[in-house]
Amino acid sequence: MSLGDMSLREKSAWIGAVTALICFGVYFGSLASGAVPHGGPQAFGLFVECAGGFVLLQIVLNIAAALTTPKDARTPRDEREQQIAARSHSFGYYVLVVTVLMLGIPGHLGHPVTDLLNFALLDVVVAGLVVSVAQIVMFRRGY
Repeated sequence: MSLGDMSLREKSAWIGAVTALICFGVYFGSLASGAVPHGGPQAFGLFVECAGGFVLLQIVLNIAAALTTPKDARTPRDEREQQIAARSHSFGYYVLVVTVLMLGIPGHLGHPVTDLLNFALLDVVVAGLVVSVAQIVMFRRGY
């Protein structure tokens, strides 16, 4: 599998998955390892840097992907791509609903609000990864 064999939408799914793993992996890894104290200004600063890096990487890499396949960038989504997007987003939605409902568990265990916000952010990141991985799998399997 080479980059030339992938459609723009599949490249975009790979970009979303890899950038989310890198940027938010740094953030949550720093919090989990104790390198950055929870709830302090350092944690917020790291969040802003990681979120900004995520947005910047998404923009730059998607523009680069569009430049490698300019024909795909100008064509609207076909029916197959629309179905893949709909299915993958429904998978991500169910993951998000379940993980958000599970936020009640640490809430009742007495975790501070900053931890709950980080858990909620983790829920959104995991749901986004599920969407990207589902799209990759569906594009590779030919759905």
